[in-house]
Amino acid sequence: MSPRENILCVGLCCLDIVSQVSHFPKEDTDQRCLEQRWQRGGNAANNSTVLGLLGAKAAFLGTIADSHEKRFLLEDFAKYGVNTEQAVVCKGCECPSSCVILSRATASRTIIHSNKNLPELSVEDFAQVDLTPYQWIHFEGRNVANVAQMIKLVREHNKGLPRGEFITTSVEIEKAKPELEALIPLADVVFVSKDFAAFKGYSNKAETLERVKALAHPGAVVVCPWGEEGASACQGSGVMVHSPAFPPASVVDTLGAGDTFNAATIFALAHGSALEDSIRFGCRVAGAKVGVIGWEPMRGLLGSGTLLLKNEASLAT
Repeated sequence: MSPRENILCVGLCCLDIVSQVSHFPKEDTDQRCLEQRWQRGGNAANNSTVLGLLGAKAAFLGTIADSHEKRFLLEDFAKYGVNTEQAVVCKGCECPSSCVILSRATASRTIIHSNKNLPELSVEDFAQVDLTPYQWIHFEGRNVANVAQMIKLVREHNKGLPRGEFITTSVEIEKAKPELEALIPLADVVFVSKDFAAFKGYSNKAETLERVKALAHPGAVVVCPWGEEGASACQGSGVMVHSPAFPPASVVDTLGAGDTFNAATIFALAHGSALEDSIRFGCRVAGAKVGVIGWEPMRGLLGSGTLLLKNEASLAT
């Protein structure tokens, strides 16, 4: 890995109130949950958690409300080794929160999100960040106009640097929102979700890759995770590569599975792994995640991320 090992994740941090139930409740009924917990959420926050678990030098950049939840969120970031020195604390705001229902019967996860008044990260906030320590900056697909300007600032930073010192940018195109398409041509690596593909009318991974790479800038990597069907990817006009899914014996918690795949794939690519090996690593780590409840059990499953990568490469040969 480059001496600039740090990976910065830009996006949302919120509080998830997670209730695991035996079955999804019927409307206007009352039932007890099997287990309930607070969990730090938000795609970028989750990405940084997984990177921290894998042993990367992860950092989070986003806004955090100066509310009573702030202590929990910051302490939880620290527990996973995530640097939050660049996070922007906003006074007089309420913490965004999600009520999450996990059904043991179907392994579904249902999310009801609330964000009353926490502002998005501004371009001015991003411009204050010293980019030199970062090898990779990953952007959650939200706050589109500002994120587009942030990626352009990274491009400006790269100008005049030797190619080996460029900061790689990646972006997640997840939600079924047409405005996200504007981010596709800007990043070096584009993660396109199954939900966004369905929204656009794409029927499978191959069609999604063909359509998206036509919008991406020349030479960009496009990655398409497809749940239980694994993932596919391509770089520029190169051949498509594929990975199967690696489901656990029992699926118990799918919350954050997509974030896990993206982060693990970034980790592998940042370590110089081939594209096919990287998405296979992403699928394998995501498969491990859905077999455990929450993040903490992943410590024992992952161990050293770099050692896992070496093992993955040996399995592929």
